[in-house]
Amino acid sequence: MRYLMTLISIMLKIKWQPDWMQNQSPEANHFYRRTFTRSYRTKKRIVKNIWIAAGLLMLINPVIHIVMLIALPATLLSFVILDETS
Repeated sequence: MRYLMTLISIMLKIKWQPDWMQNQSPEANHFYRRTFTRSYRTKKRIVKNIWIAAGLLMLINPVIHIVMLIALPATLLSFVILDETS
């Protein structure tokens, strides 16, 4: 059953995804395939750790203005790390 689901998933990917999305080889200059590079995965780990820390801080003090004070800079920092750095 698991193999059938995998086969169906692959067939749907081939049918619905554009050609440039099916190629998953890492390339630093391509807007989509840069997400498969080692440096981007490292940045994703950093962002995940930032959000874990922000989530813990939000759970410690769950007041809406404190949550917003933590969430908005964490979002900005996440975008800066993932998009703007090379």
